[in-house]
Amino acid sequence: MNESLHTHAKNNESPIHLLDLSLLEQYKQDPWASHWGIEGLLVTEERATLELPFKEIQLNQPNGVVHGGVLASSMHDAALLLAIEAYDIKPLQVELLDQQISYIGSTRDQTITISAQFSRKARRFAFIHADIKDEQNRLIANAQLCFRINHDNKTITTKAGHYQTPSPLLLDSTNNHPQTRERFGNTLKQRSGLDITHLTPYITQLRMPLDERYKDFRGQISNGVILHMADTAGVLGPVISDSDTKGGATVDFKMSFCEPTFNEGLLTTSHCVSKNNGLMFSKIEIHGEQSKRLKAFGTQTFLMA
Repeated sequence: MNESLHTHAKNNESPIHLLDLSLLEQYKQDPWASHWGIEGLLVTEERATLELPFKEIQLNQPNGVVHGGVLASSMHDAALLLAIEAYDIKPLQVELLDQQISYIGSTRDQTITISAQFSRKARRFAFIHADIKDEQNRLIANAQLCFRINHDNKTITTKAGHYQTPSPLLLDSTNNHPQTRERFGNTLKQRSGLDITHLTPYITQLRMPLDERYKDFRGQISNGVILHMADTAGVLGPVISDSDTKGGATVDFKMSFCEPTFNEGLLTTSHCVSKNNGLMFSKIEIHGEQSKRLKAFGTQTFLMA
């Protein structure tokens, strides 16, 4: 991979029409959050609170529960808003480095509340804890997030390390599982617009086309999209690997973010690398479809049922 400037000059500031709006007013114009119905309630220098009224589109499958990617996305957004407000900087001066999510329970048919507060507020890094609770104050999920704070609004240079992009990056769909479209693809397409490009036992690849719906209020591809794709990809391969498996649940997953994405589609590829008494461990990578640059990578632990 070649050296890249991943905060382009034209993206160094928030869109002009958002400059005079409050942070919560800006967030109302977030396409990805609006798609799922995530609403901003409160943002102070100490806490951010969001709300997610139940919508059927949020389910991971008909008769299922709210998708783990939607939960992860909402926790990300609460933490992002808190960091922007607390440091009193422009939205694009906050960059997510990593997010680790633990799923404690599940939810549906309820309005859930998402809260974020600081674990530690350092000058250059924000360490934030976020959690989700249901109407009975039951803990559904929590997350630890780390953001880099770019006080000087400098252009950040990304260089390749010891890494080789897979070739070919786009996987062949010829031998896809027979239920790729009927059981999984149609639902995923209807709810999020994402495509399954490859689905065989233990290996999954999803594609996000370039579309305005996947952007956040800052104008970049929402990190929530990456979290949603990663959680989905990490589930599908393991589920079809055993004909007796009816489903399961993500226990936890972690994503590290290498650079933001503005104007290209994404490919998310998951490989299940280990099985242990019903637990499936997968590694996940997200690449720019055109640039082939590594955007994020992580791991997921999935419990088969």
